Amino acid sequence: MIRVYLFSFFILISHLPLFAYTDPVLKVLIFHSVKDVTVSSTSRMSISGQELYSDSYSFRIRRNSKSSLYINNQLVSSKSITILPRTVFQINLHGSSFIRRYKGHLEVVPTDSGFYIINHIPVESYLEGVLNAEISTDWPIEAVKAQSVIARTFALYKKEKRSKKLWHLSSGQADQVYKGVNISDERGEFAIRQTRGIVVEYQGKLAQTFYHSNCGGITEDPSAIWNYSMPYLQVKSVPYGMADPRFNWQVRFSERELINVLAKSGVRTDRIQTISVLDYTSSGRANQLQINNSPDLLIPAATFRKNVGYQRLQSLLFDVIRVPGGFYFKGKGNGHGVGLSQWSAKEMAEIGYRYHEILHFFYKGIKLAIHKH
Repeated sequence: MIRVYLFSFFILISHLPLFAYTDPVLKVLIFHSVKDVTVSSTSRMSISGQELYSDSYSFRIRRNSKSSLYINNQLVSSKSITILPRTVFQINLHGSSFIRRYKGHLEVVPTDSGFYIINHIPVESYLEGVLNAEISTDWPIEAVKAQSVIARTFALYKKEKRSKKLWHLSSGQADQVYKGVNISDERGEFAIRQTRGIVVEYQGKLAQTFYHSNCGGITEDPSAIWNYSMPYLQVKSVPYGMADPRFNWQVRFSERELINVLAKSGVRTDRIQTISVLDYTSSGRANQLQINNSPDLLIPAATFRKNVGYQRLQSLLFDVIRVPGGFYFKGKGNGHGVGLSQWSAKEMAEIGYRYHEILHFFYKGIKLAIHKH
């Protein structure tokens, strides 16, 4: 019965008029405090308000001061400049191997330590630079569509919340990883077209569509991590995703390593005899760790994971085992566990779930709609 209802809802979404959708422009921070880049294109570019720099194929930009830049060795005094390419452009970061291509246009803003480079880009084009950074577009197409919808919703949610900021999103893991045209491909573009303008809403507003790599069999309540809850993000058993090669993991730390990690976290001890999980979140994840059974040596598990490194300690769904010279952490999943589990969505798509069914599975009580703002 539920699957029939969802299919009908999918048909409704598919026939909503798209003429009202405007493909909003996002402002994405690509670089923070860089000092020397070259922007180039196979077509001529111009700089808004700077007639001297119209119709050029390349601009080398260097910092001079907080209020000025050198453009092709000419001093330009401005709080910001806007570079207007006619087509795809390339950014070369001098002093590194970074070369990447983008759509849209660029804003360059001088700062005390260099300058910001901000990509102004329509959201549908932005998604082309996100999909293969967050998943693989070789995955089943319904999983790629689901990722398109939640990445679009995530970006537009940030645009609303940061409407008065210099940028809406960063291009790194703090928001969504964005790598421009370099990672765009036909399957990703197809998934974006097939879901054009569709977002996740809760009670008429954009949902905050958190997602992660693998929940390890159960999702997390955001209040356990960020101290706020959302009715559509709940603890939920998820019987999918075990094909992920990183579903089960273990990592060994020496006692010396952990002493240094604890010191970094403000917990000081010369020796670690025991590490135990003092209490758990409602999903069974570690909430607080206790060292040497001492009430004075406590550390939030989330802080511990951050200081160890997210790549080494994949999730907070773990047990701790004492071994000679150190400790083994054995766990499941990868990421914070809130919202959609990408590897679970992959398996659901493989066994026949459509993208809208996947989204309704992970986000409770939501609706899919064409973005109208």
